[in-house]
Amino acid sequence: MMRHCKVFYPLVISLFWLFSCQEKTQNGESDVKTTSLESKFESINQYNWIRDFANFKDESYQEKFEQLFNKSLSDKNFENAAAYLIAYGIAAKQTQNIDTAYVAEAIEFLEKHRDKISGEANSTLSHYIGAQYKNARQIQESNKWFENSFSKHIESNTHHQAIGLSHLLMGQNYFEQRSLDQAEKHLIAALEIFEKIGDRENKAKVSLMMHSMYVRNKAYDKAESILEEAIDIFEQEKSDFYALTGHIFYVHYHLEKYDTIKAIAQIDQMNQFAKSYKDITEYHSAILNLFLSMKFMGLKQEDSAAYYLNQAKEITERTGIPDLQMRTFFTNVSFANKFGKPLENPEEVEAYFNALFEGGEENSQYLVQLAVPLYFYNKKEGNYEKANIYSEYLISDAFNQAAKRVEHQLFELETKYQTELKEKTILQQEQKIEQKNKIIYWLILGAIVILFSFVVILFWLKNKSILKEKNLTENFASQLLHKTESERKRIASDLHDSVSNELVNLRHSIDEKDLSIKMKIDSILEEVRNISRNISPTLFDKIGFELSIEQLVERVQIQHDFFISSEIDYNGGISNDKELQLYRIIQEAITNILKHADAVAGKITIQETDQAILVEIKDNGKGFDVEKMLEKGNCFGLLNIKERAKYINGNVSFQSDKNGTIVKITIPKE
Repeated sequence: MMRHCKVFYPLVISLFWLFSCQEKTQNGESDVKTTSLESKFESINQYNWIRDFANFKDESYQEKFEQLFNKSLSDKNFENAAAYLIAYGIAAKQTQNIDTAYVAEAIEFLEKHRDKISGEANSTLSHYIGAQYKNARQIQESNKWFENSFSKHIESNTHHQAIGLSHLLMGQNYFEQRSLDQAEKHLIAALEIFEKIGDRENKAKVSLMMHSMYVRNKAYDKAESILEEAIDIFEQEKSDFYALTGHIFYVHYHLEKYDTIKAIAQIDQMNQFAKSYKDITEYHSAILNLFLSMKFMGLKQEDSAAYYLNQAKEITERTGIPDLQMRTFFTNVSFANKFGKPLENPEEVEAYFNALFEGGEENSQYLVQLAVPLYFYNKKEGNYEKANIYSEYLISDAFNQAAKRVEHQLFELETKYQTELKEKTILQQEQKIEQKNKIIYWLILGAIVILFSFVVILFWLKNKSILKEKNLTENFASQLLHKTESERKRIASDLHDSVSNELVNLRHSIDEKDLSIKMKIDSILEEVRNISRNISPTLFDKIGFELSIEQLVERVQIQHDFFISSEIDYNGGISNDKELQLYRIIQEAITNILKHADAVAGKITIQETDQAILVEIKDNGKGFDVEKMLEKGNCFGLLNIKERAKYINGNVSFQSDKNGTIVKITIPKE
């Protein structure tokens, strides 16, 4: 279960929307010498009480805020009115409260009185309006108001800080939208501002975002180094909120690397740290409970896992925070899968899977976590067609993940190599650049000569090349089918010799009392064997064409509860290679029947005459419009049958109406 918990990693950066301008500016070099807005606001009546998020849920909070704000407006003290709006924005941001009335009031205030308040108040209030839109996931509006907070005339270090925080949150917005170039641009801008004013804490927050970008690129060593540095700064600055946030990042970092042991250890460390955190937010408390639930799932302690999951559910329902709803949803699915519980809402899980599947490969981690319980659920319910869909997705994802791991390892090696190059002297770099320029020059010159020669030869051999192209096209299908069969045999052999044997060994190594685990392994083993048989028929070369067809018929009846019979009169009138292709044609036709025909029964007839082999596959399904289907060009099954028949010099025809479908293949004898 802990393996699948890594899907939460992209969500962890949402913690940044809690940033506020309440941090005091650090001592550092700056050209700004004027008094900060924050120090001026400190003396305003009830300002500190309004900005304290601990008072936000007080019954009198809203009434007191409106009284103070409206009195400032009536007194025409617009700077104080802006101060109360900013104080409200700080408290709302820290509690993740989405207040559309506050946003409307703040925007109206700026539209009427922008020119009557300081530039810093303008920037700071625009920042908190942007934060509200960010809370509501309205990214375009959020970025617009963050940009409105930028000011050419900087009045104080806290003014610098407000602009830096807007850059930071814009970086997060673009990161979530996968616009990494734009994200990096705003993060660098934020980093430069915080370095200028000596703000170590906010520099550490930028480091957390940079950590997320390094993880996205699988540069794990750099990601861990920058994360450790950020956590050290937060702990030195006594910033419990962000130190705990750093620990959350660290848990996700270990889950991203599939290191369950370190992830559990980090959860324990985070739990210990949280005990000393007096004013822990409900958001952090919910995440901590979810992590503890994950931990006990990994340790197979159902009662403890259920307890912490229920604690998190209560907080999630009470707060309604979208990020927590997402996390709790996935943890709940994982709990059901881990302990064999029935899915509470299989329709919702399936709908979520389908929605994420349309989002493409970027959602693969989420899809895996949903596909596992959906596979077992549909298999248990006897819906083998749906179960097979999720099984195929999991197998495909496993192959893709293996390829990505190789790619990411190459990326890390390339990163290390580039780092070593940068450590060399300037002279060595110039020499290498000069040498590379010479090589490039000669390569370009050689490419031009080759290209020119190629054009001349191409023109001269125009007619011959057209004929050659035609021959290559005719031979391509033959080569492709041959290579496909070889690859099918290799994959089937790998599944049988490696995966099946490992599962058998694993089964024998399990204690006799663990019957449920052995039954699960037997089920997986049988599934792997079925996949292997579907990929490449067992012992086709040894048992021959006729027995392979009979085995196929028997397997279809058992696996799909579908009645199908065969009538074979065949004496080996074609080669083994053509027999295999004919087997594939029959296999594809049966697959089409099972998927699309809604048939009750089917029949395979094979007859050998003096001149040809005659094959007929028919069913009593709903039929289809053959010409219309072939015109669309997206009927892969029919095209597959036609291409394979063409490869073995055969002819194929399709007859279909409301009474069923008949596929006829005629193959001349050699």
